[in-house]
Amino acid sequence: MHIAEDIIKKVEAQFKMDCALDPSGEAGKRGYLIGRRPKMPDQTFMTDTAYGWLMRERMEKAAAGIDYGIDSRARVYEGMDLFFRAILFCGKGYLMADEAIYDWCCREYGEQGPEPEWFCRFSNLRRLDDCLRSQRREIADTHIYFLPGMQETAVKPDFEVRWLEEGELPDWKEGRQFRHAICGSELMPDMLAVAAIIDGKVAAVAGASEDSPLMWQIGIDVLPEFAGRGLASSLVALLKQEILARGKIPFYGTAESHGLSRSVAINAGFFPAWAEVYVRRRQ
Repeated sequence: MHIAEDIIKKVEAQFKMDCALDPSGEAGKRGYLIGRRPKMPDQTFMTDTAYGWLMRERMEKAAAGIDYGIDSRARVYEGMDLFFRAILFCGKGYLMADEAIYDWCCREYGEQGPEPEWFCRFSNLRRLDDCLRSQRREIADTHIYFLPGMQETAVKPDFEVRWLEEGELPDWKEGRQFRHAICGSELMPDMLAVAAIIDGKVAAVAGASEDSPLMWQIGIDVLPEFAGRGLASSLVALLKQEILARGKIPFYGTAESHGLSRSVAINAGFFPAWAEVYVRRRQ
């Protein structure tokens, strides 16, 4: 199973936008493209949500007038700090660094250091974290992400299915216990969800958030008493197909060590695609 070429091209453009890179830029000899973070103030006393909106505004301003070939915007998440960002995809490393560590990143990844495929080795993450700590930041997390594969098969669930649109989700009381699926984020609004109904009860929910106008992220929650029935993979596959039908790119993320979650993605027709490193301000 492979990822469609048109999806790869659009996602590459999204990652260049995420890292404030020139859309026509090419990777250096080590496989990295390194962008400068647009100027933005520290978070200070702002809430994570307020700072997220500010970061998005600055990223959108930096991208104004630049043609990336996609209708989108940079992905910005609550709680993250865009002081540094790393996205490792298809043998390339898309990086964004604050001016304070930009030269260090160019030396470390433009001239030496690991190739992008090995960026998340602990030895490299330790060096990166040491650099970030000198600037009162630290690595917050690393995640792996999945994109839809080319081989699509019809999903025929053996349970009742209920679809919910964006306007229905905020007031859907039953959905409040499925927080991995329906996040309630202002920055990444919930756009669509599909629920499995068993014996009149909501047993599982897969939801999609608009992380950017192009890319919608899928989350899944299953009540413990309904685990092991294949509900997660079925719902994720249904939601993936509907998102594609709406002209968006669905993606699925999880922790490297979460084998069950990775299996859900693969069984739903997703393919391992990229890794991402997030940074936060030290407390």
